[in-house]
Amino acid sequence: MPDSDNASLARTLALIADELRSLAHNNLLFTDDPYQIQRNRRVLELAAQLQSLADARPPDEIQRIFSQDLGYMTPLAVVDTAVIDPEERVLLIRRADNGRWALPGGACDVGETPAEAAARETWEESGYRVEITRLLGVFDERLNGAESGRHLYAMLFAAVPIDGEARPSNETLEVSWFSWESIPWNALSPSHHRKLQHVMQWWLNPKTPAYFDWTPWQPPGGEAE
Repeated sequence: MPDSDNASLARTLALIADELRSLAHNNLLFTDDPYQIQRNRRVLELAAQLQSLADARPPDEIQRIFSQDLGYMTPLAVVDTAVIDPEERVLLIRRADNGRWALPGGACDVGETPAEAAARETWEESGYRVEITRLLGVFDERLNGAESGRHLYAMLFAAVPIDGEARPSNETLEVSWFSWESIPWNALSPSHHRKLQHVMQWWLNPKTPAYFDWTPWQPPGGEAE
């Protein structure tokens, strides 16, 4: 099987394991039935076994991590920032984990707003201090080709640079500005294609509405009467 197919399969397995883990945890929060507790603990064990097929960790280690999660499980909140300078260039970083170009971004920390997280992550990964100017969209990374095995909601912000200079970090190999014509589309991290396409669309037409993924939701069992 080609490496790309292996990576896609591993990502799919990890996402299934993540959903099973969240379902089991949330069920355990709301039941005192010993049979339901037993069943959901078994689901956690199976989720850990499934996750172990997607990465190098043994099932026992993954199960310990899964069992330590507390509270109601929800998707992880992350941010990406499209920094555009007066020359109409967009700031990209080349990630250390996969060697591909991406918008600066990362996970939100407890105690900060998403916009604060976007500015912090940009500073940490690129060396530039920025002003966040607009929310451009919210992307469900399961539908966006992300390589993470977690269910992520990525909030995409626009920003302008205030000061600083390009500075790689332990997370970034390179930091560079790109014109719209020179964006390295064939060397982007998978989840950043649609984001940069949306950024370009908004830049050309500032009235472009914020992006969000939408599929019609139906109540369990079909349409509500």
